[in-house]
Amino acid sequence: MQILSLLTLATTVLSKNIVLTNDDGWAATPIRALYRDLTDAGHNVLMVAPVTQRSGWSGRFQYSYSKELLEDGQFNYRNKGEPAWGYEEDDNKIWYMNGTPAGCVGFALDVVIPKYFPELNNSIDLVVGGVNEGVNNSPQTFTVSGTIGATYEAVYRGLPAIAFSGSNSNNSFFKDDLNDDPLNPFNIYAKKSVQLIEEIFTKQGDNDRALPLGVGLNVNFPKAGYDDETCTNPVYTKSRIAGTDSGAYTIYLNETTGLLQDGPNDLTQALGVCYNGPCNYPSETEVVGGKVGHCKSSISTFSIDYDANSQLQAEVDSLIGGVFNL
Repeated sequence: MQILSLLTLATTVLSKNIVLTNDDGWAATPIRALYRDLTDAGHNVLMVAPVTQRSGWSGRFQYSYSKELLEDGQFNYRNKGEPAWGYEEDDNKIWYMNGTPAGCVGFALDVVIPKYFPELNNSIDLVVGGVNEGVNNSPQTFTVSGTIGATYEAVYRGLPAIAFSGSNSNNSFFKDDLNDDPLNPFNIYAKKSVQLIEEIFTKQGDNDRALPLGVGLNVNFPKAGYDDETCTNPVYTKSRIAGTDSGAYTIYLNETTGLLQDGPNDLTQALGVCYNGPCNYPSETEVVGGKVGHCKSSISTFSIDYDANSQLQAEVDSLIGGVFNL
């Protein structure tokens, strides 16, 4: 199949070049819905996502170490022995790779684009992760989520990026569940994602960047559509990643099964501390949990500058200063 230029597909003045990925796999319904809606909006979308479910792989950068798949892909959509990477027979803009979400970002930017779409080198306007099956709110999931891991991998590389996650965690195959039903939660999430993306592109104007260098967004949608028919147009709300109701994972022993299990812990005081950012913003957990109102979606801004602020650094310097003379 001949690889066609993505640039020839531009249809609108605001048409942008977007790399789309996720951690639920390239055959999952939500990413296919978002691919469809972004493409229908006139954007040039290159989708590159894992061939298998890679939720919880965080920012691990892993790519295929074999030429063939060593096991079947998710939903058996690709089978053991087939190529470890490739594209849809009827759409060469939809790619899979046997790796992690962060690895898929690297594969898209370092292999697929230079080899098959060289005209897109250094021309990607935005990297999008999602829409994830299940929310990724608060620091505990920020550091665990493969969808967010792919997003900050893109930001590491100097690209604007957004992670989208939805409260519906139904693990579904797109050939079974992709439709145009307006109450399908994945369709609502895709529509709202496109809405935010196009708002950013519109405000970008003639600027070189859609978002500041080193900055990304984390978005979480509430239950909607068939999960909550009173919520069909979730309202965007400013939020913080940390804050009230944020928690960390804990491990406990299930006395009935004798097995170790994990569970959230909302008693972590450290996650309620505000050192950076707007301390008056509610946490993502409060927003998607309904504490700030019904049918709200959280938008948090993150920076990949993980250093402590100057005041904290000065406090720590005063505590460790003696070691510099040893």
